[in-house]
Amino acid sequence: MKRYIAVVLMALAVVCPGEGQAEIGAQISAKADVTVTNAATLVLAANAFRSALNCTNTSATVHVRWGDSAVTASTGQRLPAATAIEIANKAAVYMISEGANVTVSCTEETR
Repeated sequence: MKRYIAVVLMALAVVCPGEGQAEIGAQISAKADVTVTNAATLVLAANAFRSALNCTNTSATVHVRWGDSAVTASTGQRLPAATAIEIANKAAVYMISEGANVTVSCTEETR
């Protein structure tokens, strides 16, 4: 009987993923590069079907920050120069440069 219950529980875990597990995107869309300035710049509008937004700061020297429309050059999460980030969020994403204009390249994963 114990073995049967364990098999049923494992099957349920496969069919019904646990809370906190990330959704996997079914489609990947390359987005146009965005020039991020010293004002909060919309990188991508909200999308209820988004699983993740993957962005690369293409500058070798200038950092950017990301967050909502209130992001500033000293608030929000920092994306250092020449690094990438996966943002698992459906909300609109804004970025701002900590210095000169920066080009950010992104792909969006949707379900």
